Amino acid sequence: MNSRITIGLLFFLSFTFTYGQVQDANSPLAPEQNRKPENYQLSKYKYSLEELKNNFSEEMMQRSNKQYEKVQETNNKGKWKPTAESIDAHQAPDWFKDAKFGMFIDWGLWSVAGWAPKKDKGAMYPDWYEFRLDTDSAFAKYHEKNWGKDFKRDDFIPLFTAREYDPEKLVKIAVDAGMKYVVPFSKHHGGFCLWPSSFTQRNASDMGPQKDLIKPIVESCKKQGLKFGFYFSVEEWEYPLLDKDGKIKTRLWATKNAPSREELEKKASGKIPVKDFAKDYIVPQAVEFIDKYDPDLIWYDGEWETDANDLRTYEISSYFYNQAEGRKEVAVNDRYGTKDGKRLRFVRGDFFTSEYHSLNDENKKSTHAWEECRGISQSFGYNWQDTEENVITAKAFIDMLVDIVAKGGNLLLIVNLDGQGALPKTQGNRLLDIGKWLKVNGEGIYATRSYEQQAEDSVSYTQSKDGQYVYAIIKEWPGTELYLKGVNPAKGSKIRMLGNDLSFEWTNISGGISIKIPDKLQDIRNRPCEYAWILKIKLTNF
Repeated sequence: MNSRITIGLLFFLSFTFTYGQVQDANSPLAPEQNRKPENYQLSKYKYSLEELKNNFSEEMMQRSNKQYEKVQETNNKGKWKPTAESIDAHQAPDWFKDAKFGMFIDWGLWSVAGWAPKKDKGAMYPDWYEFRLDTDSAFAKYHEKNWGKDFKRDDFIPLFTAREYDPEKLVKIAVDAGMKYVVPFSKHHGGFCLWPSSFTQRNASDMGPQKDLIKPIVESCKKQGLKFGFYFSVEEWEYPLLDKDGKIKTRLWATKNAPSREELEKKASGKIPVKDFAKDYIVPQAVEFIDKYDPDLIWYDGEWETDANDLRTYEISSYFYNQAEGRKEVAVNDRYGTKDGKRLRFVRGDFFTSEYHSLNDENKKSTHAWEECRGISQSFGYNWQDTEENVITAKAFIDMLVDIVAKGGNLLLIVNLDGQGALPKTQGNRLLDIGKWLKVNGEGIYATRSYEQQAEDSVSYTQSKDGQYVYAIIKEWPGTELYLKGVNPAKGSKIRMLGNDLSFEWTNISGGISIKIPDKLQDIRNRPCEYAWILKIKLTNF
């Protein structure tokens, strides 16, 4: 090849696969943001939707039919049936209740832009950027300024190269943080799969990185002894369907405004048109993932406007339960869809999923396995604007974990990888903070259950699974003496602080106990950790 051409090609590729970064002119010290690279060439996928239909639809629907027949056969023979009654009979396994802390990896095409309007309070959703660049004026204005009016959703795909993605390192970080399970966003609402799905060409093997991004993280989890979860959106913003005459029509979700055919080409590239969205696509694709990667849990999402029977989530779950029966214990969350127009969240599922503290029913928290999912900051998805100033402090982080565990829940913490798969430093710092604390205090967190009195003043409680010990988690240093109500230690038993060998003197008082805090611990340098100190107390009823 001519050397001048070679140099020119390398120069072009360096722009094509590298972000352009700019500073906000009004804030010269702001974090760097991403924009369209200079000289970036917009392009279309190698197949149009019509070509995908002509070349792949019939063959895919034949395979889908065989896959669906397998699901029906398995469920007919198996213990677990695709009915509400059977699904409700399944319970969250002990490993899930014991785990307490997991990693939720929010990463996909939206991470390339990595933006949502900043808020003083409330959650921000950068992982809806692809959708909202056409539907929300704030997103549209930002997008046009930084990426250009002609830059459409699927133009992000070639920039999603995953060049900084290191799954082994990521799992190691999860282990160091004290996490027990990992749930990556395997397929979000745009339909882009991080594994080489044979039921779509819109995946990381055929597009973008051109490699399987799920297999190495599954293998790393197995090596490190972590459970692995399958996050799977059962809805997509748009999907090309075949009408009775074999022509392509658009199935919509979350919007009533159908895109033009030209617009759909840049929103659904790689999606193979089928007749039945759930039967021909959602169910076979989910089962393909289950068979290929053998996850320990399913985390449904995107279900809130569609009937569960239309999504066929009962069929997926019962297949998942049946293929695991007698081999290992698995779990499914509560995002099945709707029934009679009402969401089944907090109603059906092995565990309920609270999102940024949306589950307010304390009775459900105390009687059913549940999980809180939220980020280190307000952002659900990578947001270049996040700094140390708007991520929660290490103390607030640990206090939050303690409160969740005391109420019987798990914390599935969102980590937001940037567009190329790197973990932002601010998030990594917080994970190390909580990992350091859990190394000292894990006994009072892992494999515990709610105590009859969950909290009082600045103290939260957990208890051991066998009920022999209660753990009093002190969120504010008490000084020289601590009063606890509703705790009656075994006569003559010793009270100790986790991470410390000192024995604490205590006496019974009306309605509780008084504990003397040793003088040595009044010096913060002698305490086992910086905050949230845990006392282990033997109960009288054993």
